[in-house]
Amino acid sequence: MFDFYTDNDEWRLARLIILGLLATGIFVGALSNLLGIGGGILLVPALTLLFHLPIRTAVGASLIGIIAASAGVAVTEKKERKGDMRLALRLEIATTAGAIMGSVIAGMVNEKLIEIAFAFVALFTAVYMIYKIRHPNHLDIPNIASKQEDDKGEIYLHPDYHPKHWFAGLGMAGVAGSLSGLLGVSGGFIKVPILYSIMDVPFGIATTTSSIMVGITAAASVFIYYARGDIHPLVAIPIALGVFVGALLGNILIPYVRIAWLRSGLIGLLVFQSAQMLIKAIGA
Repeated sequence: MFDFYTDNDEWRLARLIILGLLATGIFVGALSNLLGIGGGILLVPALTLLFHLPIRTAVGASLIGIIAASAGVAVTEKKERKGDMRLALRLEIATTAGAIMGSVIAGMVNEKLIEIAFAFVALFTAVYMIYKIRHPNHLDIPNIASKQEDDKGEIYLHPDYHPKHWFAGLGMAGVAGSLSGLLGVSGGFIKVPILYSIMDVPFGIATTTSSIMVGITAAASVFIYYARGDIHPLVAIPIALGVFVGALLGNILIPYVRIAWLRSGLIGLLVFQSAQMLIKAIGA
């Protein structure tokens, strides 16, 4: 970890590191909002490879960043794009349990195993994005279900919308939560397909519901990482502030950015990060 001394040179270095963490958070927050991906898939390798942080410290900071990103998305989310809160809370039973289990396992296994697991998850995310590009369909088009108001003014989803296959959905949600707790990723690339493909949730509702869930899931893991001493304020606070600001910035930039170019660049970055994490784990 960083050692902050009163010496002027050391303090200048410390400030540069904090500014670097803040800039990294802004970049990741903006990119995650623009592309709808979880920032953890980028934050953990950046903190590990660029700032040479232990993997558990990087995961802990990433979880804080996910909470901040979730808050940023909630602030900028359009009112008409409401998720299914009741569905999110029910699935969170399994997701939170998985997150706690993953967080506990992270403290028990060798750090090299966590780095190898993260490398494969990053590679899987890149392959998943390539598949979505080569097989464009209605999965990429927000399909917000119609809503109606009852006599109390409360908004409910259209009565034709009914989640299905609850047991399979809960099981896969638990897996997503475990990955979140173990690797510090949001698991949105797992949760959205689960909601849409398995539980027959309209895509627009699936994406927004997933955004609601990721912050809750990360919060469940943070307590364990903090109790274990893996969350360091001088790392987590700049990351959280940066990610929150980046999420707001990403929302502003959406009309002006070529998402296709960003997506292609991100795929290359994920593959590079995956290779570097594997090299670090095997060569360490």
